[in-house]
Amino acid sequence: MRLGKVVRYVKEGDTILDFGCGSRSFLLEKVSNRITAGVGLDYDVKDRLEGKIRYLNFRFKKTLPFKDKSHDKVFLLAVLEHIKPEMVNALFLEFKRILKKGGMIILTTPTPRSKFFLEFLAFRLGVISKKEIMDHKKYYGSKDIDALLLESGLKLIDYKLFQFGLNSRVIIGNE
Repeated sequence: MRLGKVVRYVKEGDTILDFGCGSRSFLLEKVSNRITAGVGLDYDVKDRLEGKIRYLNFRFKKTLPFKDKSHDKVFLLAVLEHIKPEMVNALFLEFKRILKKGGMIILTTPTPRSKFFLEFLAFRLGVISKKEIMDHKKYYGSKDIDALLLESGLKLIDYKLFQFGLNSRVIIGNE
C-alpha cells in the first residue's frame, strides 16, 4: 500500500535515493524503467550494482556518501520511525544538501495513533514483526513533521493520512 502512495512521484529521468530500502527494495525495482539512476541505502543490503541501481550497505552517522545536489528525490518508506530522534535533524540537513533545487523528499510513517494497533498486532496477535515494532523510536504526527522542517529549512508540500489515519504520506520540498 505504501508503494502505491509514492511511485507516482518518480518522474522519467529522475535520480533517486531510497533511504532504508530494505533487503527487497520494492520501490527501486518498481521504478527502475523510469529513472536515470537509483541508490538503495540500508544496513540490510550487500554492496552491489544492478543495472542503473546501486545498493550500499550503510548506517547513517553524520553524512551521506553523495555529492551536493546529486538527487531529484529521496524516499523513506516506513523508515523515519526507526531512526533515533536525535539524528533525524542531521539526516534531513543531509537530504537537503544532496537534493537538487526543486527536489523532494517523499516519506511514509506511522502516526502516533497507530502505536496501540501496531503493538497489539505484534505483541498480542503475533501477525506482524515484534522486532520491527520494538525498533520504533518515535511516531510522527503532523506537528512533529512541522518541527522537523522548521529546523532543516525544508518546506512541506503535502501531508496526507491513509489507512484510517494510522499512517501518513509526506511530501517535502527543497525550495
